[in-house]
Amino acid sequence: MKTKWSVKTILVVILAILSIFLVGFKLTINKNPQVVYNVYLEGEKIGVVKSKEEFENYINKQEENLKNKYNVSKIYTPKGVEIKKVTTYNNSFDSNEKIYNLLVKEQNFTIKGTVINIEKDISNEDNKEIETGRLNLDTKKDEEKETKKKIITINVTSKDIFDEAIIDIVKAFIDEKEYNSFMEGTQSPIVDTGSIIESIYLKENITYKESYIGVDEEIFTDKALLTKYLLYGTTKEQNTYTVKEGDTIETIANANKLNTKEFLIANPEFTSANNLLYASQQVNVGLINPIISVVVEKHAVAEEVAKYSTEIKYDSELVIGYSYTEREGENGLDKVTRKYQYINGQVADVALVNSVEIKPPVSKILVKGERYVPNVADLSYWAWPTSTPYTITTGYEYRWGSFHAAIDIYVGWGSAVYAANNGTVAAVGNNCIRGDTSCNGGRGNYVIINHNIGGYYTQYMHLAQAYVKPGQVVSRGQRIAAMGNTGYVVPTPSYGSNSYAGTHLDFGVWIGMPYQGGSTRNPFSLY
Repeated sequence: MKTKWSVKTILVVILAILSIFLVGFKLTINKNPQVVYNVYLEGEKIGVVKSKEEFENYINKQEENLKNKYNVSKIYTPKGVEIKKVTTYNNSFDSNEKIYNLLVKEQNFTIKGTVINIEKDISNEDNKEIETGRLNLDTKKDEEKETKKKIITINVTSKDIFDEAIIDIVKAFIDEKEYNSFMEGTQSPIVDTGSIIESIYLKENITYKESYIGVDEEIFTDKALLTKYLLYGTTKEQNTYTVKEGDTIETIANANKLNTKEFLIANPEFTSANNLLYASQQVNVGLINPIISVVVEKHAVAEEVAKYSTEIKYDSELVIGYSYTEREGENGLDKVTRKYQYINGQVADVALVNSVEIKPPVSKILVKGERYVPNVADLSYWAWPTSTPYTITTGYEYRWGSFHAAIDIYVGWGSAVYAANNGTVAAVGNNCIRGDTSCNGGRGNYVIINHNIGGYYTQYMHLAQAYVKPGQVVSRGQRIAAMGNTGYVVPTPSYGSNSYAGTHLDFGVWIGMPYQGGSTRNPFSLY
């Protein structure tokens, strides 16, 4: 039996189907696309937020502690987070809280600051001990070395903090009055004698870049801590010393491997090595290790005493050991003009510009008895090993945390070097090329003299050339070499160049053969 559909029933069914179709179509055409933001961490999508601005504001609101810690007004998303705008018909998104909690677990947030890169030359750091008397005689001659650089990165919340710290570091190595006069252009001109600063600059190449810095990195927020880091190379607490009765700045400095200049830099409240101390006073004895090099160039004119020399006359009628003074000596006076370069308060280079004799010295004439030319030193009188005028660039003292067991004397490249006393040449090192810091274990061209009495030896290092041979007998005041800059010197000349950088005589006095079991003495104790 066939079911009969009435016209009315069919129309109702058709209208129902049509209604369903039209409603669905209306819903489809009324659904509008919307803008949302996909959040990615290291390239992987971790969620969707409705508004980038609202999400970032939410993070900023949640991280009040970080804002207070770094004294900033805004905290930013971590490094590796990307927020990309997309248009979609999907109206579902994640809550700001959910995405924030994911980031808290996985990453550190960032702040906007300045990244400072300091390019530092470390070519000579491995050779510091050569200038301190601890020579490695087994060092082999190396090929020409390339300049070694390292980058030190410092993060600051503001470049102003770094600039202010730099000024404090500069003032640590320069007298404040001199610094202010230079910066203000009010230095008094040199009329007769005196000195002026010609330039102040930093040796290192320093670059700045604004960036987003992760709070897991070290970020400097105040000048004081950054200044300490730039001066000592660390933010760790430095060693202190409690002053005892009878202590002086010099004795405290020596006991802690500092020279007096380094002590004064570490303790800016003192203005001179002669300042008085009191018992129980706390002083800083940390070893300074500046990250930057403050270079100061000075022009100086001074009247200097030209010490008289002693001429020895030998009288064959007198027995060795008898002597008399034929003429007393008298010091002269020179007006000397020099250019100085200081790096972090230490003399790094000096150049003699001019020397005018104001009053000539009168040599002392000492007549001594002789039956033969002795190869044994006369311990009662030692000749100065260079001509005059001269400059002592480093004494018999601590330097850079190690003891410099000789004195460095500067006159000029090629100037005469004299035997300090009679003796026999024990060793000669020659054929070094300028800039080859490892030649002869860093000594460069050198001469060692055995004075054949009391175990005394003298050493003469970094010579341009030696004029004597092993086994040769030399007499007091005899020219034995020319001053130079071979071996390890600071500053170091370029390899094979004709640069005069680092020129000086390293003059040492030993009891026993140098570097072979002997021990050093202060050369000044002979004069």
